[in-house]
Amino acid sequence: MPNNNRSRLIPAAFGCALLTGLAVSSVAVARDLTFASYLPPQHPTSEGITTFIDKARERSNGSIDFKFFPSGAAAAAKGMLSAVTDGMIDGGFLVTVYFPTSVPANTTISDLSFWNQDSLVATAATVDTILNDCPQCLGEYESHNVRFLASYATPPYQAMCKDEFASGFEPEGMRMRVAGEEIGKWVSGIGGVPVNIPNSESYEAMERSQLDCVIGATSWLKSLSLIEVANSVVELPMGSFLGGSVLNIRESVWQEMSDREQQALIEAAPIGLARIIYAYQGEENEVKKLARDEGVNFVEVSDAMTQQREEFMQSQLARAAETATGRGVENAGQIVAGFTKNLEKWEKLLAGKSLSEAQYAELLKTEIYDKAF
Repeated sequence: MPNNNRSRLIPAAFGCALLTGLAVSSVAVARDLTFASYLPPQHPTSEGITTFIDKARERSNGSIDFKFFPSGAAAAAKGMLSAVTDGMIDGGFLVTVYFPTSVPANTTISDLSFWNQDSLVATAATVDTILNDCPQCLGEYESHNVRFLASYATPPYQAMCKDEFASGFEPEGMRMRVAGEEIGKWVSGIGGVPVNIPNSESYEAMERSQLDCVIGATSWLKSLSLIEVANSVVELPMGSFLGGSVLNIRESVWQEMSDREQQALIEAAPIGLARIIYAYQGEENEVKKLARDEGVNFVEVSDAMTQQREEFMQSQLARAAETATGRGVENAGQIVAGFTKNLEKWEKLLAGKSLSEAQYAELLKTEIYDKAF
């Protein structure tokens, strides 16, 4: 009689071998990708990027994974776009103000920085505009081999300065770190001297007295250690960062992905984006308390300067469109109008609501990503 146990073991063994082969095959085709940022690992954007990476891995069942290189280890801020385009990295934090002529349509939104009154609203409006209302913006990224997935807005910027300004804010002659032309114009308008350097270089520049002030998010007092060199915070919103692309993937890699893998990145994007915004806000609140406890002087400005800021904000609408047209952007006024329309839309959507991070991510998904992809 044949050995029935043995006859049953043959297909079982074959099945095990087949499963093992499939597992090996799965590992072999897993995508080991690279993502870079010029900012340190403790920065809110780095938290969001790692959340995005974790969710992409999870939702693709491990077929997509990134190795994250923060602190400029793989590419510097001003070289990030070319690094993605040329395939040195597969994704990277792209800051429009460092290459405005390469992505002029997208820089149009960045040039409206004084319109960021609330980072949740401005973030959603920016991503909504790029993904759903600005084919030219998406086309620019694609021309550089970039698949855009998310942008973000910082909390409104303030000036963090070495001087305590015990008698009030006196910007005349002060060398101030700025991001982009628009904040530079504001600084020049109030008598300061704009210095356009990456925020990652701000600490050293202030420590060496090459800068008097850094205009940026007050959370940088912690994440960039500026609390060690700054003695005051000027309590006037002075623009912000918005635009660019904090989450993306090289277009040629995107095209090689399966539908399931692409969907994994799409689903991961709003979750990573929400982490950035809520990490920033949490850190802002924490750092302001810490700064007050450490004796940092929070300086109010005159009514005249507050009015000057309001007039500057209003002037940005026409100026952003004019500047973009000069950079070769077609129908630049439509981009400006689309962004302000989306600001109004998201102000209404978020009015009176205190959303959790997960609720905000879900709203981004349903109102933006589900419509765009």
